[in-house]
Formats: sequence, structure tokens, C-alpha cells
Amino acid sequence: MGFKKSPPDLIARFDAVLPQSPLVERKKMFGYPASFVHGHFFAGLHEENAVIRLPESLWKKLPDLAQAGGFDPMRTGKVMKDWLVIPATVVAQPQRFAALLEAALGLVSTLPPKTKRKTKRAAKKA
Repeated sequence: MGFKKSPPDLIARFDAVLPQSPLVERKKMFGYPASFVHGHFFAGLHEENAVIRLPESLWKKLPDLAQAGGFDPMRTGKVMKDWLVIPATVVAQPQRFAALLEAALGLVSTLPPKTKRKTKRAAKKA
């Protein structure tokens, strides 16, 4: 199964509302724009969707995610834990989208930084 590229207008909208913080690290995840803080993914794109990853205890604090659907990139009927598709009504409104990403950044930045795991190759050398 191949994935579709995100539409250019969605990429531009995402880039425009992503918080301008030195904590935000922009990368690509599976070829899509993605944003991280302290090594934790917190928001990005997948095909025609904006997605967010927050522990349930955190996303329940954000009213704009009350109608969010689970994220099922492989279309298997199994959603990924703590991953949500941001409602299109929120993505279509730049101020709401920006506020949601800002709130997500604030919540995720409170999590302890991820530490790099040793790979099997690195473990063998040690």
C-alpha cells in the first residue's frame, strides 16, 4: 500500500501555524512533515490529515480534540495508541489550529526528554 503525499496547501498551513519555539525540532517522519520536542513527536502530517500524539491524560485537556478520530495509517481498523487525527474543522481555522499545536507543545514539553537507545550494533561494540 502506498501513501499519498500531503497536499501543498496543508503543508503550508501546518508550517504557518507550527509554534515558533526553539524547543520545536522539525523533521520528516515517513516522508511527512513532523514536529518533535525533547525527542517526542507531538504533531505532523500524514496524507491529507494533520495528526497529533499525546498521552490520553493530556489530550483530554484539549477541547479541540474532543471530536478527534483515532489514527489508523494502515487502514487495518487498529488505531495507534495516543495518536489522533486533528478534526478538519480545527485544521481549517488557522487560529484554532495554531492554538491546538501550541497547547500540545506545552503539554508534551513537560514530559521527560527521551534518551537515545543503544542499537544492537553499538551494544556489541561496548
